[in-house]
Amino acid sequence: MKLPSFIVLLRIPFSFFLAPVFLFAFAFAQQIDVYKATELFIVLHLFIYPASNGFNSFMDKDETSIGGLRHPPQPTQALLIVSMLFNVIGVSYTFFMNPLLGYLTALYVLVSIAYSWHVIRLKKHPILSFLSVIIFQGFVVYTMVYLFCQTTDYLHAMLQNNYLIPALISTLMVAGAYPMTQVYQHKADKKSGDNTLSRMLGIKGTFQFCSLINLSVLAWMGIFLTGTKQSHLFYLFLCFIFPVLAFFVWWATKVWEDESQANFRYTMILNRVSATCMVLYFILVYLMRGSDGIPVY
Repeated sequence: MKLPSFIVLLRIPFSFFLAPVFLFAFAFAQQIDVYKATELFIVLHLFIYPASNGFNSFMDKDETSIGGLRHPPQPTQALLIVSMLFNVIGVSYTFFMNPLLGYLTALYVLVSIAYSWHVIRLKKHPILSFLSVIIFQGFVVYTMVYLFCQTTDYLHAMLQNNYLIPALISTLMVAGAYPMTQVYQHKADKKSGDNTLSRMLGIKGTFQFCSLINLSVLAWMGIFLTGTKQSHLFYLFLCFIFPVLAFFVWWATKVWEDESQANFRYTMILNRVSATCMVLYFILVYLMRGSDGIPVY
C-alpha cells in the first residue's frame, strides 16, 4: 500500500537521527520524571520534528534526495495543513506540561519555519542557518528535556553539574553532524539559491570542518566526564563513538580520491551509524543509574 505523499514527506523515521540529544539530557538528568520525558519525547519526535520536515519539503519542493528519502514525492497542500496542525498540537501540549516549556517549543517552531519560509529563508545564509540549527536542535532541546523532565523545579535543575556543559556539548554534536547532511546537496542548493555552510566550505572543507568539531566533542566529553568523576562513562563513550569515527575516516579517504563519493548513500549510512551508536550509549548510561535515580559516578 502506497502512503500519501504528505505522510511520506513528514519523514517521521528521520526523527530517530535527532534522538541522541534528547537521550543525552534524559540520561544525565539527576532526577528524571520518566512520564514527563515520555510525553516530551512523543511531542518532539512525532509532532514537532515531522512538522518541521513537512514544512521544509513544502517550501523546497525537492526534486533530488533529501534526508531519509532518496526519491521524495512532490508536496501537496495537505502537507502544509498537516505540518501546521502538528505544530499546533505539539506547542499546545508543551504549554499544558509547563508554560515556559511551551514558549521554548513555540520559539523552536518559529525558527524552523523561518529556516525554510521564502519570506525569511535562513537557508540562504550559511552562518545564520547553521547557528539556528545547532542552537535549537542542540542547546534548546537539551534544555527542554533536562529542565522540564525532572522531579525538581527547573531553577534548581539549572544549577546542577550536568546541565550547562553537556548542553554545549550537545550543540557541538549537532554542529559536527549537520553540515554532513548537506554535503551531497550542493548542486540542488545552488539551483534553489541556498548558500548552506557545506556549500560555502566545499565538499572537502565540510569534512575538515566536521572533523575539527567532532574532535572538540571528544575533548569536551573527556573534560566533563572526568571532571565530574565519571571517567568510566567517557571510556564507554569512546567505545560507542569508535564505529562512527571509523566510518567517517573511511568515507573521507574515498571522497579525497573522488568527490562524487560524497553522496546520499554514504550520508545516510553515517547518520544511521552515528544515531544508533549514540542512542545505545545514552540508553546504557541511563540503565547504569542507581536505584534512587541518580547517575552512578
